[in-house]
Amino acid sequence: MKNIILLTLILVIVSCNKEVQKEKVEITPVTKNEAIVQESETVDQEEKEVDKDISKTTHKDGNPMIAFKKRIFDEDSDHKNLLGYYAGRFVAEQMEEVYNNNGSYSNKINISINHIKNDSIYGHSVVAGNSRQFKGKFDEESLFVKVSEPGDDKCDGVFEFTFYPKSQRIEGKWTANDNKISVTKRTYDLEKTDFEYDPTQNLNSNYQQSLSNKQFELMDAGFELEAIDSGKLKQLNSSTQELTNQDIENLNRGELEVLRNLIYARHGYSFKNRKMRYFFDMKVDWYIPVSTDIRSEITELEKKNIDLIKRYEQHAERYYDYFGR
Repeated sequence: MKNIILLTLILVIVSCNKEVQKEKVEITPVTKNEAIVQESETVDQEEKEVDKDISKTTHKDGNPMIAFKKRIFDEDSDHKNLLGYYAGRFVAEQMEEVYNNNGSYSNKINISINHIKNDSIYGHSVVAGNSRQFKGKFDEESLFVKVSEPGDDKCDGVFEFTFYPKSQRIEGKWTANDNKISVTKRTYDLEKTDFEYDPTQNLNSNYQQSLSNKQFELMDAGFELEAIDSGKLKQLNSSTQELTNQDIENLNRGELEVLRNLIYARHGYSFKNRKMRYFFDMKVDWYIPVSTDIRSEITELEKKNIDLIKRYEQHAERYYDYFGR
């Protein structure tokens, strides 16, 4: 009997201890370290949401390069009025190089000023399908800048320019690191501008334009001579309307190519293809090269239209010449 009573008491004590321990676990406050972890997890989730619209890059030496989706911006920068996009002609200084090396006389360039701190300046350039970061020195009194591209690409070089805040311009020159590339020196006079995707933008004049070597200076040999009738293309918009077979079946190959690439141009794509680059650089005044990769920004409607146009491009008849069909 005594043994039974003793065993019962032991079970009661053990059970009580378990309840006390359980209660302690349930009411134990969150420690400081645990609170920091929870806060960090919340911040991480918020940053993931923000990163949908923001691309962040940092140099190996820790210099900031902060590029927001469609606008350069850095809250911690000095001279915020100088930050932004500067776009215009990037012109060969020596015509002899252009003719001898089949180089491009002029491309449209976008120089983005991302960050200025004390006497240091950071940014990147977008031209001819390439985007290159640069960094260098900024003179606060003269507003003169000298910056260098990384140097790991054969087309890298050094930009020297001066800010003109009143007219919102920069003017200067670029010198290649490698004196063996087709064009080693270029000049530029660029206007400060803004970029915003506008699906309604279209060709803005009526003309019969031939994609010929004479019309587009020193284009690669072998380009077909096809008439581009902007009057036809202005009636279509591959970013706002779902195109049908009937809409495009009478367009020639050149018109189909322009219609498709208008989608990329509206998103600020920098063309590597020399023919399309010359066309949009010279004939479309609203076009600004801002990115070399816009795949994530193409809308579902635009994707459908691209697929349709590509099918027609592949089977387009080739008997068009400068005078049309």
